[in-house]
Amino acid sequence: MDTLPTEPATSGPRTLRRGLHLLRTLRDNPGNGLSVTDLARLTGLQRPTIYRLLAALMEEGFVKSIDGTKRFSANHSTVAVSSPHQDPRIELALPVMQKLAAQTGDAVFLVVRDEYESVSLWREIGPYPVQILATFAGKRQPLGVGSGGMALLAKLDDALVEDIILHNSRQIEQYGGMTLREMRQLVQNTRTRGYSVVGNYAVRGALGVGCALCDARKKPYLAISVTAITERMPALRQREIAGLIQDGLKTLADKL
Repeated sequence: MDTLPTEPATSGPRTLRRGLHLLRTLRDNPGNGLSVTDLARLTGLQRPTIYRLLAALMEEGFVKSIDGTKRFSANHSTVAVSSPHQDPRIELALPVMQKLAAQTGDAVFLVVRDEYESVSLWREIGPYPVQILATFAGKRQPLGVGSGGMALLAKLDDALVEDIILHNSRQIEQYGGMTLREMRQLVQNTRTRGYSVVGNYAVRGALGVGCALCDARKKPYLAISVTAITERMPALRQREIAGLIQDGLKTLADKL
């Protein structure tokens, strides 16, 4: 996305109305998407405002960029759920997640891949009094910036990993200043260890450990991660938690 000067911050309600107006315009014009010039013409908003709103809408998963173009479209996929019975992956993983939350005391997340993004499907909160609720059901972010997404990314072949990293390059920098080199190194670290460790990128002061489960075709099916404040995640505990997640995923593999 091009970088342009932003206009002064506006009040919350006004910004919200503008964002909704932009989203409605994208949804009313599905086709091949709309460029920033198109959006300026249709909404009457200034280009810097459109860029700022698009960045926020993309980060929250409401809008996506169209590959190889400078056009955008509304994201019509709906994966946010309110009941575990609405998605078989949640129903499958829920007992393991509940057990992990009780064992670790921390927050446990179920994450899946949707092309270039990771999507959180469910979370379970442990009893420890300080929780890092890094994400929520329906939250989207570039694949790999969180521990669950990184566990999924590392299971893909090298060519696809590189394609995803390059596609998300402009967004990745918004997560704690992560660089493409760091992302590639995290993939290699995850493959070497057998589990992902990602800290201080998506959420400051948080560190997550994640493991992925593949289906019969060796494609990543889901990932489970545990996230806590960094002080609760020394290397030894990271390994212990990874072992607990892997044990849980083994029980799920027999049910696929």
